[in-house]
Amino acid sequence: MKDKKIRSFFCGNRENALIDEISAQISAELNRDRLLRLIVDRIKTAMGLSYCSILLKEGNDLVIRAITEHPEEIVGKKIPLGQGITGRCALNKKEFLVPDLSRCDFYIQLGDSVFRSELDVPIIFHGAVLGVLNVQSVRKNDFDRHDVQFMKILSNQIGVALHNSQVLAQMDLLQDIGMKLVSISKPEKLFALIVAETCLRLHYATCAILEVSGDHLVFKASSEEFPRELIGLQIPIGQGITGRCALEKRVINVGDVRLDSNYIRSGILDIRSEIACPVIFAGELLGVLTVESKNENEFNEDDIRLLSILSLQVAVGMHNARMYAEIEKMAVTDPLTGLYNYRYFFQRLGAEVARSNRYHHPLSIIMIDLDDFKRINDHCGHQCGDRVLREAAEAFRKNIRRYDEPMILKGAELDIVSRYGGEEFIIIQPDTPLAGALVCAERLRSVLEAQIGPSSGLPCSEDSPQRVTGSFGVASFQEGETLESMVKRVDAAMYQAKEQGKNRVVAL
Repeated sequence: MKDKKIRSFFCGNRENALIDEISAQISAELNRDRLLRLIVDRIKTAMGLSYCSILLKEGNDLVIRAITEHPEEIVGKKIPLGQGITGRCALNKKEFLVPDLSRCDFYIQLGDSVFRSELDVPIIFHGAVLGVLNVQSVRKNDFDRHDVQFMKILSNQIGVALHNSQVLAQMDLLQDIGMKLVSISKPEKLFALIVAETCLRLHYATCAILEVSGDHLVFKASSEEFPRELIGLQIPIGQGITGRCALEKRVINVGDVRLDSNYIRSGILDIRSEIACPVIFAGELLGVLTVESKNENEFNEDDIRLLSILSLQVAVGMHNARMYAEIEKMAVTDPLTGLYNYRYFFQRLGAEVARSNRYHHPLSIIMIDLDDFKRINDHCGHQCGDRVLREAAEAFRKNIRRYDEPMILKGAELDIVSRYGGEEFIIIQPDTPLAGALVCAERLRSVLEAQIGPSSGLPCSEDSPQRVTGSFGVASFQEGETLESMVKRVDAAMYQAKEQGKNRVVAL
């Protein structure tokens, strides 16, 4: 048994000196893991103990984060709450002193070392269990009530250190994400970083970002614990905890999701609590930031403050992404019709020609020129002419391959319609042979003639056009052809349609 004189030697000033030393280390060392290693080493050496470790509460487990004596690979080992001496210590929030481990039927032995007695003290801060301070000895009856009191003082110091470390981690996270806001323009990259770093640094079980789309929330990013198929999942606003958060535009903190009838299961086991925070920019709801825990009543006012600040950063990221997308759209979009512009057409056609040359895929283009458009402007006015252009553009857009067609599920590319200039339009049809392009062109010609004149309000008089028609040229890609030669051929086809009487389709 340890000499009682040694124990008394540590009483009074010597114990105070150790506490002061650990307090100084807490103030000087900012890295949590290094700090915990320093603490266990100092306690073991100064008190002449056989073994010392610190386990932190993470979800429903205690995880070894610092240890003496045992191999380093034991760091990270988990002990479920309620199991073993340390698990019971954390679950019951009280110290456990076991004089003779051979008589303890719930003792969990780690490694090859044989210990005879053990003392565990919970690490508590503001009423919440953060972990356990654990010491063991190779001798029986090696700890007494004096050791219990002293270890409780040390555990309080460690609790302060862990809290400070958590606050520092929160500040670092907010600072790092703030810096990423100005360097990452793509929202999917920014949001993926936010959810990953939030879980990694703050030890939440899950984190997800949902964005408003109409009357739904759409999963935009989630931590690795979520099933990947959740990305893109839509939740009606008002349903579930996140949907209610969006509807009410306020933070919702649920201590036990099992008691909340609105909770929508994500497929992750053992989730107990969730907090959802609205993402708002300039008064507009953009989405919801949500985190979950496997502990009941896990989230407090500190978490609410943190997530409220983090949601502001997410809001800035969403707003910036929208602005960036709008700028990108303006750069490639015709402002009158909303179609892609001449610049984008040539960029995209160049890519499609290169792809067809490489993989021998079919490719066709359709060029359209509205017939007698000058007469529409001269007799009906430019406002009526602009209306005709907009309605013709919408008719073309509605009658080409779109996302909701089954062929997209088979891997076919979308058609790309652009305003080529003035009253001319051009359509790129990837993976489309000449026969398919001719069918599409004829359909567009028929729609243009039947629908656009009446809907545009053209006056019925002998001097003005009473209908809108178009001359259509079609060309299909030829092996080894360049972009320029393909456009030249489709342009020639369109002019042949003009010369042959207009309102027709010609292929070259």
